[in-house]
Amino acid sequence: RGAWAPVAMGHKAVWWLAVSRPEDVARGPEEDAFRRSMRDIAAESLALLAATAAAPSERYPGLFSLDVFAQVIGMFELNNLEIAVASPTEDYFLAVDDLADGTVEKAAVERVTGPLLDALDTGYCAPCEGTGFFALQSCMNSDCDPNVAPLKDDGDRDGACVLVAKRDIRAGEELTMCYVDEAADVDTRRAELADYGFTCACVRCVREAAGEGQQRRGTKTK
Repeated sequence: RGAWAPVAMGHKAVWWLAVSRPEDVARGPEEDAFRRSMRDIAAESLALLAATAAAPSERYPGLFSLDVFAQVIGMFELNNLEIAVASPTEDYFLAVDDLADGTVEKAAVERVTGPLLDALDTGYCAPCEGTGFFALQSCMNSDCDPNVAPLKDDGDRDGACVLVAKRDIRAGEELTMCYVDEAADVDTRRAELADYGFTCACVRCVREAAGEGQQRRGTKTK
């Protein structure tokens, strides 16, 4: 229970069911085979994880069950945001530079790090890019005319979740974001949002599906 606490609010769908069906995979038996292959991948990944974390897996066997593992991955599948963090390799080399010049310690370390730095060239400072789960952001509902949007500057390397207001927001107004590309047409948006288990019925989708121009809040009808 304690292990689940930090992510308790995240929607946890079984991963191989949450993964979007590829366009080249037909519904029916072909999709069923695709889902089974994803389940096999999850089972293989869990076995590798358990083998590298033998002590925790023996102490908390419930956390290393395929059902729990699939829900954790599924939670990321549906709730992740792209993030970037500073290169730990760069931090290491900077720490080496900070060692006192002329010391035996620095000379010994540089004999090891020097060839590595030469081999990496400028790549040593490349940030680590990936995805992250953020508890508060994961609770936000989707709206195709949202009032906030995730925003990361190209220079951001702190791994934080940043949500920026797109317009004036009233006190007490629910914060919403669009789970998919809001620039897409209504059919595309609804098809992609179906992967989250619902048919979008936000004001924008209803109007556009009816062939009406969308009155964006604070803007002219398009």
